[in-house]
Amino acid sequence: MILLATETGVITSASQYTYLPTDGFGAFIIGVLVFLVCAFLFLIFSMNQFRRIAFPSKEPALKGLVQHLTDTVPVDQEDTILMDHVYDGIQELDNNLPPWWKYLFYATIVFAFGYLYYYHFTDSDKLQIAEYREEQMAADLAMQEYRKHAANSIDESNVTMADASGIKEGEVLFQENCTACHGKLGEGGVGPNLTDEYWLHGGGLTDVFKTIKYGVPQNGMISWKMQLSPLNLKEVSSYIMSLKGTNPPNGKAPQGNKYEAK
Repeated sequence: MILLATETGVITSASQYTYLPTDGFGAFIIGVLVFLVCAFLFLIFSMNQFRRIAFPSKEPALKGLVQHLTDTVPVDQEDTILMDHVYDGIQELDNNLPPWWKYLFYATIVFAFGYLYYYHFTDSDKLQIAEYREEQMAADLAMQEYRKHAANSIDESNVTMADASGIKEGEVLFQENCTACHGKLGEGGVGPNLTDEYWLHGGGLTDVFKTIKYGVPQNGMISWKMQLSPLNLKEVSSYIMSLKGTNPPNGKAPQGNKYEAK
């Protein structure tokens, strides 16, 4: 099964492409190919029967059929098709291509005309490039869905630093929710300075994430896990981590213990 993107942008399931037409014209093509194969086999058997009647021989009918199917020369007559060059004592026979191979090749040419007409002139079905683009769209939508669910699974056990765009989003969230206590530049106010090396509850990304998520009620900091999504918590935490060492003006005096990354 694969995912298909519909015009409404919803991902739906569909069977894997068969790459064979499934309508009336496709059945017609398959029928023509079956007919050609049957006609070829009938022709071979008819020629073999005619040969046996016109030129009676003691060789088994099956052997004669194999010879006609492969267009090989009997071993006792191979000297008639020896090529004139010899390499390291080895001579080469100038055998013809097997008739079955040639007729299958001709059948592919017939099929190619049918394929061109069906896909390029009637627009009855999608070309491979259209199928590829459709699957690519479905994959993009599936990735977006995955990211939505993955974002909601972020917690202190697996949080990682956000990328540049995530840090930018974290800055917006910080300005909206945190400046009243920590200042616009993280210099501190009611709350501690977030730009120095000293922290009250740990200065690693996981520590900051947990502090924002669960809050510190005894110090007046609320839990933000109900207001911010796990992805938002990650973005704000990452932005705060990016403030380390920025030394904004009017920075609040250090509080807590100096944090050293392990």
